[in-house]
Amino acid sequence: MPDPTRRHTPKIIAIANQKGGVGKTTTAINLGAALVEDGYNVLLVDLDPQGNASTGLGLDHTNRGATTYDLLLEDAPLAEVIKKTAIDGLWIAPATTDLSSADIEMVTNEKRSFLLHDALRQPAIDEYRFDFILIDCPPSLSLLTVNGMVAADSVLVPLQSEFFALEGLSQLLLTIREVRL
Repeated sequence: MPDPTRRHTPKIIAIANQKGGVGKTTTAINLGAALVEDGYNVLLVDLDPQGNASTGLGLDHTNRGATTYDLLLEDAPLAEVIKKTAIDGLWIAPATTDLSSADIEMVTNEKRSFLLHDALRQPAIDEYRFDFILIDCPPSLSLLTVNGMVAADSVLVPLQSEFFALEGLSQLLLTIREVRL
């Protein structure tokens, strides 16, 4: 739900599926680029410890600096985490393998499911005037994925049209229903 106290509230979309290899990252990068092409300002949040969205947008592993790990678990300011990409109007909050331990570290935090939600609602985000924030979730139903869903206004689920993919979709939909409560 949009925050009426903020000047500019971006639409936040989590791109999630617990199955790997279904096109989450490809969808996130291409949707971001298409939205920029249409004149929108977009932030892509890489929540996958593999960091493929970050790599796909040209950020070398050695040149990422502060990442989504720092945003979630170290309370790093948004301005230290987000980086410009080669595509004007498309920004990235990069990920590294450091994010692999995030689930374990979040377990004891009372606000463990709201860390990304709160980070993306820092007043400092308003100065970037993002129209969309796309969250590339990891291929699991982990605390990182739950964080992505809690932070989002909607969830986009890429999947292959095959029987087993549809079976997994039912579990994902149950998780989305739980998050909405």
